[in-house]
Amino acid sequence: MAVPMMFLNGQNFGSGRTGVKEIIAKLDSGSAERAAKELENKPVFDMLIGGGPAGAAAAIYSARKGIATGVVAERFGGQVLDTMSIENFVSVKETERPKFAVALKQHVKEDEVDMIDVQRAEKLVPGRINEIHLASCAVLRARTIILATGAR
Repeated sequence: MAVPMMFLNGQNFGSGRTGVKEIIAKLDSGSAERAAKELENKPVFDMLIGGGPAGAAAAIYSARKGIATGVVAERFGGQVLDTMSIENFVSVKETERPKFAVALKQHVKEDEVDMIDVQRAEKLVPGRINEIHLASCAVLRARTIILATGAR
């Protein structure tokens, strides 16, 4: 079991480090359907990428080349959000999670990257236009997919 354990009406609601966006999404029972409708209207991306540090780097470079890029993540930043001390990341000898996570998000936002947060990818359907099926039942489409799965 992870700490903290969260309960809602006596039922396990979550465990471990959880962000405000994740808590609100769980509390709002209709949020998944609304999010799915919004996501369904997104155009086909040139590239969709996972949302950890490696995915963030790929997104930055692809967006700078004018490629229509999206990042999909259950928690943008990935395992970095659970690690207090980060050592030996390229060009950063040592930093702490809060500073690194904020800097990572700001850097990605500087380029025209569509950040799709609090969405878990469940299935990849390859094709001429690839499909990513999300837990919210939304489907995103992209010509190219970079699987940057990190720890998971």
